[in-house]
Amino acid sequence: MHFGLYLKNKGVITRAQLVDAIEVQCAKLVPIGQLALEEGILSARSIFDVLQVQRQYPNEMFGELAIEMGLMNRDQLMRLLMIQGDRKRPIGDILIANRVLTKEQLADEMRAFRRAHQRPEAANSMSATRFVPSPRASVTSQHRVAEAATLA
Repeated sequence: MHFGLYLKNKGVITRAQLVDAIEVQCAKLVPIGQLALEEGILSARSIFDVLQVQRQYPNEMFGELAIEMGLMNRDQLMRLLMIQGDRKRPIGDILIANRVLTKEQLADEMRAFRRAHQRPEAANSMSATRFVPSPRASVTSQHRVAEAATLA
């Protein structure tokens, strides 16, 4: 469960406060084109070309167009989406800036959130068993990254 949803479900913040914070978070995302330039995946010219095509198809996402144009591959886009997610401003910081929570309240709630989502020690013990990730796990994480990007 995401921290913002946890706070809402616990009654610490309202639905409207969560939506406002998510809107701020999404409005400040670093564009995929900028990340592609920083990471050396696309040149400035290629970004311009994608943006020109995107003007004709405003509902198409930059990364998807770049893939269709043969300028990047899906693995590169997934890497950029992960970088974008890592750079996302934490929801707690936004709630503090919006004066919804104090720093102390945030710290208390973060501790409670972490305690509530800790795995039991038995589940963490892997001495007798070797962990083998299922192929489905990577598909699910890619889906979550893509889903987060579409929300952004």
